Amino acid sequence: MNDRCYVGIDNTDENEWLVALLGKDTVILSKPFKNTPAGLGDLVRFVTEHGIRPKICLKPSHPSLKLINTIGNIPDVEVVLMSNAGLKMHLAWLPKVMAASYIQNGPCQAQLLAYCAERVA
Repeated sequence: MNDRCYVGIDNTDENEWLVALLGKDTVILSKPFKNTPAGLGDLVRFVTEHGIRPKICLKPSHPSLKLINTIGNIPDVEVVLMSNAGLKMHLAWLPKVMAASYIQNGPCQAQLLAYCAERVA
């Protein structure tokens, strides 16, 4: 049994945060969370209520220090910053729909980052 969940967090054009959480045989996508203290609190609750020992992947061009500081307080969290070059390296093993979302910067970016969190040692 996997005792860890894998999380991707991406920023929207409206400066909100989307979360994708990979659990055992499931993918849970969040509603957008506002980039406010209350919204970040809701984001942390979402992650802690749906997963354990989260390994979170973010793109360094998007995360704010406030986001990193907030998620850094989650118990047993591991945070990975994935560069665009690192993301491109992962495209070969991703399903085509996920690779297309990366290229188009579509709504599945958070899910792509969650899969990267799962693969990064």
